[in-house]
Amino acid sequence: MGVSVLFLILIIILLIIILSSRMYKTGLANKRKMLRKKYQPLFMKLLFEDESLMLSDRLESEFSREDLRKPYHRKILMKEIIHLHENFTGEAAARLELLYVKLGFHQDSLRKASSKKWYIAAKGMRELALMNVKEHYPDLSHFLNSKNEVLRMEARIAMMKLSADNPLSFLSQITEPLTAWDQANIYSMLNKMHDSKVPDFSKWLNSPNKTVVLFCILMIGAYRQRDSVNILISHLDNPDPKIRLETVKALKELSAHEAEEKVISMYHNQPDEIKLEILRLLEAAGRENSVKLFIEILETPVEEFSLSIQAVRSLIACTSDAEKVLQSVLPGREQELLPIVLHAKNKNL
Repeated sequence: MGVSVLFLILIIILLIIILSSRMYKTGLANKRKMLRKKYQPLFMKLLFEDESLMLSDRLESEFSREDLRKPYHRKILMKEIIHLHENFTGEAAARLELLYVKLGFHQDSLRKASSKKWYIAAKGMRELALMNVKEHYPDLSHFLNSKNEVLRMEARIAMMKLSADNPLSFLSQITEPLTAWDQANIYSMLNKMHDSKVPDFSKWLNSPNKTVVLFCILMIGAYRQRDSVNILISHLDNPDPKIRLETVKALKELSAHEAEEKVISMYHNQPDEIKLEILRLLEAAGRENSVKLFIEILETPVEEFSLSIQAVRSLIACTSDAEKVLQSVLPGREQELLPIVLHAKNKNL
């Protein structure tokens, strides 16, 4: 009997909690709808009519003091401005950015960015970047080397968006690694910027942060920064094989014939992965000087088929006498080399 009564009481308490929660959420939803309906005409006026009101000292008086003071009301107004901003560009977006600042919402975002809770701090940085609040650019730099990967990424993205003319200046400050996801985000954002914002990536090739060096080598190739060829060639002596590999790839993107002599001389001392990229570089930028290396590779018993196949492709690209050269190395080794030559010549493979 006692157990049944206790169970019934627990059920009643649970129902009360569920109903109260539902009523609370319904109340918040209704309040949200009411505020949107209340301010929709004002937002449209501020966006599309004469900007005199936006620039006027009486702008704040157009909003209820209570709505700007109460946390939930303020939060809804702030969200609505951000939501509108996501759907507009040009002058309309600029007006929303000004409204955001004039109502003091940028201070709310800055307080979020200072939160000890990483997800709130990340949201604050995102808001500042989205609403283009450039004055708070310096406030984000201390997140660049946060131990929290999300905060590091948000800080880098925000600083790129808010920088006036040097969106990648943070590369000189970071000590934490750039993840593949970081690099993809940075590259994606750079592609949306004007060409004048793309920096000379060679300035960071001596960074103590290996991931910064690797990223900048990749970007030199991606943006075809040919003025960096000589400094890239100097990085072919780097003791780190990953840096040497990415350097050869970048030189290939630049069709850097200046690197021909250097990569030929280093070829035999490299791991197979780098050897393959050297051969691809020579296919793109090699000349007659490379032919001797290709002959050496083809005259040696085949150990790595991909290298032999690429040597044939590079040979064909570098000299008009490729067929004569192939005929000179084939005798006695047709069974081994002929399938390689046929594979290399097949453009569908």
